[in-house]
Amino acid sequence: MPPGSVAMGTNIDRERFTASDMKRFTARLHESLAVLRELLDQPSFGRGAPSLGAELETYIADDNGRVLPLNQRLIDEMQDPQVQLELNRFNIEYNLTPLPLAGAPFAALERQLVAALARLQGAATPHGGHIVPIGILPTLTRADLGAHAMSDSRRFRAMERQLKALRGEAFSIEIHGQDRLALKSSHVALEGANTSFQLHLRVEPERFADTFNTIQLITPLVLALAANSPLFLKQRLWDETRIALFKQSVDDRQRGSDAWRRPSRVAFGQGWVRRGAWELFAETVALHPPLLPVLGDTAPGAWRPGDPAPALGELRLHMGTVWPWNRAVYDPADGGHLRIEMRALPAGPTPRDMAANSALLLGLALGLRDDIEARLSALPFHYAEYNFYRAAQQGLSARLLWPHRQHHRLEEMPLATLLEDLLPHARAGLMAGGVSPADADAFLAVSEARLAARTSGATWQRGMLAAFEARGLSRSKACRHMLGRYRHEAATQRPVADWSTEA
Repeated sequence: MPPGSVAMGTNIDRERFTASDMKRFTARLHESLAVLRELLDQPSFGRGAPSLGAELETYIADDNGRVLPLNQRLIDEMQDPQVQLELNRFNIEYNLTPLPLAGAPFAALERQLVAALARLQGAATPHGGHIVPIGILPTLTRADLGAHAMSDSRRFRAMERQLKALRGEAFSIEIHGQDRLALKSSHVALEGANTSFQLHLRVEPERFADTFNTIQLITPLVLALAANSPLFLKQRLWDETRIALFKQSVDDRQRGSDAWRRPSRVAFGQGWVRRGAWELFAETVALHPPLLPVLGDTAPGAWRPGDPAPALGELRLHMGTVWPWNRAVYDPADGGHLRIEMRALPAGPTPRDMAANSALLLGLALGLRDDIEARLSALPFHYAEYNFYRAAQQGLSARLLWPHRQHHRLEEMPLATLLEDLLPHARAGLMAGGVSPADADAFLAVSEARLAARTSGATWQRGMLAAFEARGLSRSKACRHMLGRYRHEAATQRPVADWSTEA
């Protein structure tokens, strides 16, 4: 879901808001929190089998790797309700159909991804376009990211206006990797350089805290193996540069001001969840001023026990303008339920890789959930946050702080070794979730092969770039050649661990 995405049915009908708008909207947020607390106390709320959903964001580029601003044209031509506008004109999103977790969800997810990419590609081909699932397009230039890049959407313009008003100065980007990047922008279009593959897991309320905390714990591990964004503006930065870029490109705080002490709108979190989902919603309301104070048709306070699940449109809208890497979601559909949205993984390289990343993430979450309290007692939250940023920066070569279960202490371990040790837990978690052994084994094997080869999309991109530069190509030409090879290898549908590494 792109920045500024809104609750279904909410119409952003203007770009400027008054103090009175803010006051009324804030009052509705607090009404929504009271209603949500009452909902969550109902024994019947949120019952249902676990299910899996996903959103895929991609680039649209031409034969030479230059971005093509075609998203609105493709949407108009496709007339597909699963296709959504993204922040920048050269990005597009496909929302997949939710799947039950039991059975063979990852084979079904791979099929959906293959079909979605084929459908998008079929629409892009007549315009000379290529659909590229990749975290950040390596051929992107600074000229691609001005005000002209943003999609023609009132909600995106309103969001940008509000972020700029809160910040009071240009957005500042500084990222250190093999190379160093520092730049400023008066627009949020830099955020649109990031494309992701976002997962949703439906969770019953009483399992929410343990499930969410486990996902927070293991996200760094899967992020490192899934990394696919080592370049931005042709500079070699983090294995998952998206993590640093997203945070800085929409930061509404002014350095040195009182607001600087407030958490960023893009953050790993503020601590372990203690009791349940409600505290995450309440925390978001308490910490972050509204960006889009648009009232829904029905006041939350009109809901009474026994009524259908309320829309809570204002709360859902507000939650959609704060972007933690793992986020609580309330959905009034199916009688009302909770989901965890996992936002850290990049797009690409292939449908099989993305389905494998999903199997690993969910398998570890379910496999470690039952004894999560024992693990967290030895891991203060700021160490988990440290792990997240080290994994994004260093990928599979990172070393993480991890709780030693027997001796109740922290130890520093190579991330890759830690993942190898935990793979059996991922399989056990998928079995406990009702996934068939064949489906679990097929997709965990993809992660095992990638881990054995110490290969990710990021390491493949770095290696190919170095090989082309060793042949005497300039950085710009090497990026273009590397992207061409990336598209060629991805078209084979083979996972990235099986891609050729010869330039």
